[in-house]
Amino acid sequence: MINEIHIENVTSYTKPSKISPTNKISLIYGLNGSGKSTISNFFYNLQDPQYPDCKITEDSESEVLVYNQKFLVDYFYEEDKLKGIFTLSKENKDVLVQIEQEINKFKQLEEDKTEIDEKVKRVAAELAAAKTKATEKVWEIKTKYTGEDRVLEYCLDDLKRKEKLFDHLKALNLPANKPTDTIDGLRKETDSIQGDKAHKIERLGKFKFSGTKIENDELFGKIIVGSKEGAVAEFINTLGNSDWVKTGLVYVPENTEKLSYPCPFCQEDTVTQVLLESIKAVFDHSYEKDILLLERLKNSYIDAGVEINLREIDSLAVVDSILSHKWTTASKEIKSIYSENKLLIESKIKNPSTQVSLKSSRNIASTINELINEVNTLIDRHNEKLNNKKATLASIKNRFWDLMRWDYDQTLTSYIETENRLNKEIKIFNAELKANSGNIQKINEGIVKLRKNTVNIEEAITNINNGLSEIGVAGFTVVKHSDNLYRIGRADVDKNVFHSLSEGEKTVISFLYFIELCKGQRSASSSPKKKVVVIDDPISSLSHIYVFNIGQLIKRIFFNSDVYEQIFVLTHSLYFFYELTHTNKDNRKKMQNLYRITKNSTGSSIIDMKYEEIQNDYQSYWSIIKDESVPPALIANCMRNIIEYFFNFVQKKDFNNVFQRPALSADKYQAFYRYMNRESHSLGQNIFDIKEFNYSDFKEGLKLIFDECGYPDHYQAMMK
Repeated sequence: MINEIHIENVTSYTKPSKISPTNKISLIYGLNGSGKSTISNFFYNLQDPQYPDCKITEDSESEVLVYNQKFLVDYFYEEDKLKGIFTLSKENKDVLVQIEQEINKFKQLEEDKTEIDEKVKRVAAELAAAKTKATEKVWEIKTKYTGEDRVLEYCLDDLKRKEKLFDHLKALNLPANKPTDTIDGLRKETDSIQGDKAHKIERLGKFKFSGTKIENDELFGKIIVGSKEGAVAEFINTLGNSDWVKTGLVYVPENTEKLSYPCPFCQEDTVTQVLLESIKAVFDHSYEKDILLLERLKNSYIDAGVEINLREIDSLAVVDSILSHKWTTASKEIKSIYSENKLLIESKIKNPSTQVSLKSSRNIASTINELINEVNTLIDRHNEKLNNKKATLASIKNRFWDLMRWDYDQTLTSYIETENRLNKEIKIFNAELKANSGNIQKINEGIVKLRKNTVNIEEAITNINNGLSEIGVAGFTVVKHSDNLYRIGRADVDKNVFHSLSEGEKTVISFLYFIELCKGQRSASSSPKKKVVVIDDPISSLSHIYVFNIGQLIKRIFFNSDVYEQIFVLTHSLYFFYELTHTNKDNRKKMQNLYRITKNSTGSSIIDMKYEEIQNDYQSYWSIIKDESVPPALIANCMRNIIEYFFNFVQKKDFNNVFQRPALSADKYQAFYRYMNRESHSLGQNIFDIKEFNYSDFKEGLKLIFDECGYPDHYQAMMK
């Protein structure tokens, strides 16, 4: 069954228009030129390239049979013969029973196929949902790394579509171990070779600290004291206060005429010249030499301090935070040792007799050189990467995707497990479908063999001729032309008989032929399928009595039969539309969908229609003809619809008899008379062939018809 019809971008359907029929019967009403033929022509050839955006959705494959103008051209107008229709002979009862049994098996297999197809659709939908979920999760990679600084965006070249990105990541192997790279590290590495920092870096020189040798000088451990000879020297050494005495000497004058002068320690005049000379003798030449050496060591150590002003390495593109921290720590440590050693040297100079031990900077200097070697190794790698930029970027890209594959492994593993499970189910279902298709083929082959024994076209000829008789068409019949072809036969005409038929007669016989086509099969090898019938205006050029009979025929053959799964009828005639609708509201709701096609400046569209709107359409015709600015073709078309609706549908009078009024023979009404009484209402556009369309004459002609037929009040009421 067809669940949806979608029409778009063809003829007047400039915007999407669709219907979703839920019942067996769909009746579609629309004025000529509104877009009915577009729909039936699409059904007639669903593969026609002029309908690229049109489609139908159905729950199972069906055979679509269409009656419209293209059907007439293909089957009648090009040559004077009809294509043969194969029907089953009712004589061979045994064969018919076998065929019926095989068809029932076929139907069951078709139902089984539908059920399996539904299972496949369900599993495929579940798989698609799982893939969509995983794809959306993986799409985070694109949103994260193609914005902001865009440093790593090149890694996603050609992968900026969701499915392609997902398939790429899914195809990668999971790394054996967790990658040691980080996104920040890869970003920094990339930036270092193609960003603003993409330049070669000079290697760091070896760190040398000359103060290391000074720190080991033996003088700092030596107890420096003066001479030990003499009573004063012996006394000072005994007390162990030579540093104190030496410090006090600076406060004693070098030369004095006094016999004694104040002691710098007790402030009494106890220091004599003899005592002063004895004290000075304690600090001899050897002592002064050691003190001078200490001063030199101090100055050399201070000068060496310049060497520990290490450069900052944070600005180097190759240095990470860990290495930078190590460098900063080492710099602080050697500076701390240096500062502490300076204080110890100062202390030694002030107290030469005190032993001091300077801290060694050798180990930290070695550590700094190790860090320099580490930095230089990174610098060498960096410079090497710059020299091989293409290979470096490729390496970064590979490591980036290793990291992404690791980070999104849970998402991918979950999807792959789901995919494998569902694909196993699909494989099982496909195997069932294959077996099912094989059985269907066998049954089809069996049906074809059976039909070859029963096929004939005599029954179709008889049915068409009986139909002509029932409808009231006399004077010609359908006769067998060859094994598969018909021709029209008349007693008084031998050749080209079909082209001698009127438009109405062609319509009747072509529709009867179409009915037989729907009953039977197109050929002996046709496979049985569910049938969908599309009928487009089968009452064109027919008189009122024929219109009624065609309507009853459609109801009996198509509406009331279980052979046809779905029927679509399109018409411009309100009368015919009304004849086909169920009068019982409940039956109408259960069995029929009513639609209408409207057309305005924006194009055609298909909308739902209520049963009550039939009367409203009649009123709308009157509102259109009151507006003189409306195009002549539309005015004339609506006038004819008014006449057809009122006299055929409301007053039940023959449409053609309405025009047999002498008053309409006046010259001024000739254009109106010719158009209103023309055989084919489908050629409404021909109003433009009328050289002088006079609105007043057409309006008067319409009024005259209602006056002559005895309904002037109705005309006056509708024209208010």
